[in-house]
Amino acid sequence: MCINSPYTPPGYNILTSCDDNLAPYIAVNLMAMSCNLAEANLDFFLLYSDISQKNLEMLHALCESLSNLMFHPIPVPDPEPFLLLSNYGGWAKEAYYPASAHLLLPKTVARVMYLDAGDTMIIGDISPYYNYDFQDRALIVTGSSYKREDNRLAPYQADDLSDWKNSLPYILRGVFNSGSYMINLEKLRQSELALDDFLSLAEEIQKIAGDNANKTAYWGDQGLFSAAFVGNIRYYDFDRVQSIWHMPYNFCLWYFDHMQQKPDYDPAVIHFAGAPKPWTVTYPLPSKRFEAESASCSLKDLKFGQAEYYYLWHEYALMADLALSRLGID
Repeated sequence: MCINSPYTPPGYNILTSCDDNLAPYIAVNLMAMSCNLAEANLDFFLLYSDISQKNLEMLHALCESLSNLMFHPIPVPDPEPFLLLSNYGGWAKEAYYPASAHLLLPKTVARVMYLDAGDTMIIGDISPYYNYDFQDRALIVTGSSYKREDNRLAPYQADDLSDWKNSLPYILRGVFNSGSYMINLEKLRQSELALDDFLSLAEEIQKIAGDNANKTAYWGDQGLFSAAFVGNIRYYDFDRVQSIWHMPYNFCLWYFDHMQQKPDYDPAVIHFAGAPKPWTVTYPLPSKRFEAESASCSLKDLKFGQAEYYYLWHEYALMADLALSRLGID
C-alpha cells in the first residue's frame, strides 16, 4: 500500500558578506535566487558591519515580498581583527567574515553555501552541490589549482605547506575560487576553530613570505582559507572530472578567455570573475537603480559566450527594480 506524505520543499542556507557599496546589488542576486529556486525555502544570511540602515531595510523588504526568502542580517560585533587579515591578503575585510560564520550563524545551521556578494548569480538547481557529502571535511569547493602526481592532477595536502618553493605559492594563490563554496559549520564548531587561529596563521604566512610577498602574503580570502583548510577540503566532482574547467557551481567567466565553445554542462552558479562586473555594463534598457554611474563597458566588448549571462543578470535587475518600485522604495 502506498502512503502519501506531505511534500517537503528543499531548504537552502545561503551566506554572503559585503560593505555598503555592494549591498544594493544583492537585491539582484536575491531575485535570481528566488526565481531559480522557486520550489525551495531559502534562508539568506548577511554578515556585515558597514551597511546603511536604508540598504538593510531595502533588502528586508524585497525578501518579504518574495515568498520563499527569509532575510537574516547578522552584524559582525568586532570587525577590527578582519582588517588585519585584509592588510595581509588584500581585498575588503568583509571577504574574511566567513571565517567566523560558524560562530555567528545560528547553531541550528549545520551547512551553508557562501556566495560572493553582487557578482554571483544562481541560475539553476544547486542541490547536487549543496547536498554533496562533506566526508567530514571543512569545505566543499570548486577546485582551481592542483598539483601533479604520477602525471595526474591531485589536490594539495597539508604536507605541501612545507614545500615553500613548489607548492606553498600555489596554495596561497588559492586552491579554489571563493565565489561559491560550502562551509561545514557543524564541523568547525566541533573543532572549536577561533578567529585567533586565522590571525595566527595570517601572521605566520606574512613572516614566511617576508620580502618575497608582492604586497600581499596570500590572495584574499581564498588564499587564506586554502592555507587554513588544505587537506581538509572536498573538491566537488573531482573523483569524476579532474579539470579546472569543470565548475558548474562557480562558473567563472574567465572561462571564455581560453575557450571558444560553451561548457559541456549547464552552469547553475555564475561568477562574474575575470570579466566586467555586471553593473558596470551599459544595457539597451538601463536600470538606474542597479547600473553604476560610471558604467562604461559595452556589451560588444564582451568575449564570446559571456553576453548571455549579462543579459540574464540585467533581466533580474529589472525585475528587482520593479519589485522595489512597487513596494514604494526609491
